[in-house]
Amino acid sequence: SRKRQRFLIDQGYSYKVITKLAGMDDEPDLMYKSRDEQGQLLQQVLAASDIDCEDERIPGEGGVRGGPGGTRRIGHMGSMSGADDAVYYEYKKSSSSTANKHPLFKKF
Repeated sequence: SRKRQRFLIDQGYSYKVITKLAGMDDEPDLMYKSRDEQGQLLQQVLAASDIDCEDERIPGEGGVRGGPGGTRRIGHMGSMSGADDAVYYEYKKSSSSTANKHPLFKKF
């Protein structure tokens, strides 16, 4: 798309659009070899809707008829990530550690 091309140029990339690959016409297993076959496939894809792909949907997967993909839980984000079990302690330094400081770094 034009937006993607503009983004690449703005980021300092260069690109080249390849429309024909060498040896592509000689490939024996290539499907949709002619332009007519490719055009028909494109029209089928553009005409398809979400209902047409229902047989490909995986059970339990979210989507149009599958409902939301996630589940709702009550609680805090911290408890969902396992932070309930984490313990953080702060210890006040003893006054003896300030005795070892250089006089320039002592608080007045």
